[in-house]
Amino acid sequence: MACDGSVLQAMAGRFRFALIDLVRGTRALAVLRELEALQFAPPAVLAARQRLALAQYVATVRGAGALHARYGAFAQFPVIDKAFALANRERLRNRAYHGKLVRKKTGGSTGEPFVYVTGVRAQSYLWAAILLSWRVAGYRLGEPVAFLAGSALFGAGYKQQLYYRLMNVHLFSAFDLASAQLDRYAAGIARCRLLYGYASAIHRLALHVLAGPARAHFSLRGVVCTAEVLSAAMRADIERAFGAPCYSQYGCNDAGVSAYECERRDGFHLVTERAFHEVLPDGRLIATDLANDAFFLPRYDTGDLVAMADTPCPCGRGFPLIKSVIGRANDLVHDSAGNTVHSEFFTHLFREDARIAAFQVLYDARQLAVIVQCPDAALGAALDTYRARIAAALRFDVIRFFINSPFICIKNGKHRFVLRVDDMEGVLPENAGSCTAHG
Repeated sequence: MACDGSVLQAMAGRFRFALIDLVRGTRALAVLRELEALQFAPPAVLAARQRLALAQYVATVRGAGALHARYGAFAQFPVIDKAFALANRERLRNRAYHGKLVRKKTGGSTGEPFVYVTGVRAQSYLWAAILLSWRVAGYRLGEPVAFLAGSALFGAGYKQQLYYRLMNVHLFSAFDLASAQLDRYAAGIARCRLLYGYASAIHRLALHVLAGPARAHFSLRGVVCTAEVLSAAMRADIERAFGAPCYSQYGCNDAGVSAYECERRDGFHLVTERAFHEVLPDGRLIATDLANDAFFLPRYDTGDLVAMADTPCPCGRGFPLIKSVIGRANDLVHDSAGNTVHSEFFTHLFREDARIAAFQVLYDARQLAVIVQCPDAALGAALDTYRARIAAALRFDVIRFFINSPFICIKNGKHRFVLRVDDMEGVLPENAGSCTAHG
């Protein structure tokens, strides 16, 4: 193999992805080049391009069917959600689209899974934006990449296996995070140049590496976490374990949202070439996938709560900056007395305690349990303080803490900070395996 960074290696990397585009009928490589250049354009230029794309999108949507034809302007389109899309799935299909269709499915952890389709243009933007986030982390096309994730990222079938082989991607399952398996993961990832996957799974592996008797040697240029919130404590652990900078990526594919951290790692640059975004007064992110010409979801409620930055990022990129992703709108804890807090309540509660690396809250109608990952396994009197502060905000018969018990995972392998369960006794940590599925 040619030396790292050689012209030959770069050519081979481009060839790999050009071949993937040829097989899929996409143009992800061309879109990546466009985004790499456009990301540094002035905000006014990018906004003008987005307005033009939105006008073209609205004309296409209004002309394609009766569902939105009666509305005169985009601002009159109603905000829609997953339930609306499920009820009107066939009416949201673009019957004038005759290109290749890609079937997509969102997770079903909170209800009926949402099945929809995209065209090759949307797929091109999806992968180009992912590659853009990897490029910031130092990745070079064709280098070996480790995926540590679950069903939300892993595709199935021989075509997906072919794509992964061409991309030089090596798969590691977030469903099996037992100690012996983590040893094998670490050995396999040591040969890769980028680690990509769920924040909670990568953090679990990082803690395992840090606790090991002998630190493995990694050759990673960077780590990119996706699908879940990455806390400051998790980022610090990951960087110590792997000796590489850790970045976060944010996306909502059904809404066309792709956003990535730059070198400053102080917010997410939202790719406006793909999506038009709005933020409601309550913080909910509403987005329209301008690239999906096969299935229309205008003004789609992502279910995420975000805060936008008031000024452009000092890095010079013109894409608008999501200052923070607060969490899912359904990451709320409700008690029987009508009190409600968001998962941010717990984030603020624990964030100054350096001993707590991560947490998860489980609750039902009667009791609430908090699982905290605490490497030194000693919180002492702090638990009484935390219990009292929770009791002052929420009314539960029982508030329990579990130290270093496994998190409860939803079916696609993701970690949720807050999880409402029907039967707490059936999922409490003492009854759970390394990753017990619920929901």
